[in-house]
Amino acid sequence: MKTSLGFSEHPITEFLIPSSRLHASFFEFVNLDLKFSLLPLYSFWLENWKKNQEHHIHRQRQSSLFSGCTEIVDLLIEKGADVNPIDRWGRTPLSDARSFGHEEICRILEARNGTDPVRLDSQNPCYQIDHKEVDMDEATLIGEGAYGEVYLVKWRGTEVAAKTIRSSIASDHRVKSTFMKELALWQRLRHPNIVQFLGVLKNSDRLIFLTEYLRNGSLYDILKKKGRLDPATVVAYALDIARGMNYLHQHKPHAVIHRDLTPRNVLQDEAGRLKVTDFGLSKIAQEKDSYGYKMTGGTGSYRYMAPEVYRREAYGKNVDVFSFALIVHEMYQGRPSNRAEEPEEVADKRAYEDSRPSLSTFVHPEAMKTLLRKCWHNNPESRPSFEDIIAELEDIQESLQKHKENEACCGCFIL
Repeated sequence: MKTSLGFSEHPITEFLIPSSRLHASFFEFVNLDLKFSLLPLYSFWLENWKKNQEHHIHRQRQSSLFSGCTEIVDLLIEKGADVNPIDRWGRTPLSDARSFGHEEICRILEARNGTDPVRLDSQNPCYQIDHKEVDMDEATLIGEGAYGEVYLVKWRGTEVAAKTIRSSIASDHRVKSTFMKELALWQRLRHPNIVQFLGVLKNSDRLIFLTEYLRNGSLYDILKKKGRLDPATVVAYALDIARGMNYLHQHKPHAVIHRDLTPRNVLQDEAGRLKVTDFGLSKIAQEKDSYGYKMTGGTGSYRYMAPEVYRREAYGKNVDVFSFALIVHEMYQGRPSNRAEEPEEVADKRAYEDSRPSLSTFVHPEAMKTLLRKCWHNNPESRPSFEDIIAELEDIQESLQKHKENEACCGCFIL
């Protein structure tokens, strides 16, 4: 027996036919408590229904998903429904099926060449910028690091930093692929204490990505110019770094490990806020390690390297906590500890002799000394998380403020 639509009678077709009692304004489904993720497929069916019945039907997305909808999908495809209709939101049936976790429907649609433009867009390695938008010939060299040069350029009327990746790293296809995956991650990161990634130049003969430009330079530059910082500034800067790192470490579904946290990789904006940059670049360089590229050779990163990294052991996000402690110590001192020694020699002693910088009671508050000892503990599992570090730093900051207020009060006198 045929329905008026030409479909063979089927136990589920009754739920596809618009209800006359509702003036065909929406579909009558078996269950209205579940969202139906394949409504775009109905557009094909509705167009044919309208032509045959000369009725005007409103297509409306339902607030619930149809149960047993694999049978619906099979039936619609069997009757020649378009597998890839695109709705006003740019979504296809496969887009919706994936969004709602309908694995069986995904398999059905994929087997019939179903496409998902939403997923393709989300898997785009990063925001790509036409290289013609940035004139690298007019670029000004402002820095050079372990992974390449940094230039000041103009992009759409705004000064930004253009970072080039050395050909010794980028020339390897595997390394470049890893780099593009990292950029896809950076594209989604947003926090006041991390440097904003803007995009990567496409169709360029070099691997170049753009970030916001922070004209105040790095923490390394600040310490080189000012030397030792006052305790209040140290704590404020430490909080900036810790908050940026805590955001990265709590990123879902996987933590973002910096792996090369140093004063050069902490920049300052015009408001005086510190921002972490170049997170993940050392991971890219490590791809080259087995081909002879030495990640930290000559870069100074050895000075801030956790013992487990130097010993080539498995490591986690606690390596950044170790580096953080050494940066905080350096802000109190105004310079790196063991400056007279070679960086690799310093790292070797820390890894195999448990050597650590000295902590002076005169320079370091007691609470800060306790925190630093925990942060550079030889056992990574004994180091605090950045969330815990932030809480302790805020207590130290409050204590310093109260001390300052008490000193101001004691300085008052009555005439």
